[in-house]
Amino acid sequence: MEAGDIRRESAAAEFRSLLHDLRQYVGAGLMLFDDVDELAEEELRARARKGRTLLEQLSVVVDGAAGRADPSELVDVSEIVEDTVAVFRNGHPTLDVRTAYGSRGLCRLDRSRMHRALTNVLENAARAAGDLGHVLVEVRRKAEDVLVEVTDDGRGFGQISRGTGHGMLAVSDLVRSANGQLTIHSGPGVGTQVRLVLPCVQEARR
Repeated sequence: MEAGDIRRESAAAEFRSLLHDLRQYVGAGLMLFDDVDELAEEELRARARKGRTLLEQLSVVVDGAAGRADPSELVDVSEIVEDTVAVFRNGHPTLDVRTAYGSRGLCRLDRSRMHRALTNVLENAARAAGDLGHVLVEVRRKAEDVLVEVTDDGRGFGQISRGTGHGMLAVSDLVRSANGQLTIHSGPGVGTQVRLVLPCVQEARR
């Protein structure tokens, strides 16, 4: 394969991956409008806040794909995880999603890639665990790294129907761009844990 063909195939793969992720955001957005006529005002306001968060995430992803985002932004990982989980919960109302946040950690990474990666990890966990399953999302510091761990109680990696494959490409892309590590532990038995290890940036003392 010639260099030009490789570049075109790479661009096509990235485009398919982006469409895959955008479809998930659109699906989550449509879920916000389910049963709105039956909701109390307080819940409607909560849905509106989730909708704003979703649109902000979508804007970040689009800006990243268009090259308008800072690829090396200093971000609070816990904040991104919290926002992403909030939207994810709305799309999976019967799934038991729990969170645990440890010490705050700042990392230099692409915010849009982080949103896309975590969304894909969560969607994979939901697919494995099923509608009534359990998913635990943890963020904690370990030495000079921030660990983001997503654990489900599903049938284990490789035991569920395969998706398009674009999701894990986004995860690998995020980890590579942040000079981090990705580990997946599954079995024996049920459950899978996906761990993202992201290098911290030390905050300057005032």
